Amino acid sequence: MSISQLTGYAVGYSKAMDAISAQTQDTTLVQDPARLAVFQQQMYYAQTGYQLTARAIQDMHSADQILNELLRDS
Repeated sequence: MSISQLTGYAVGYSKAMDAISAQTQDTTLVQDPARLAVFQQQMYYAQTGYQLTARAIQDMHSADQILNELLRDS
């Protein structure tokens, strides 16, 4: 998997968070515990997906830097 593919996933999760957070415009959301629980779960999954994807991109970048240093030193 490439960094550009992971970037696409991160963008998708970011857009999902935007769409999910738009639900907060409805003031009755906090009055219905079931809807609120679904909202929180959806937001949690989108945030976690984004964080894991961003961390994978950072890890790949770090590994690439280390590889470049090793190749340069050899």
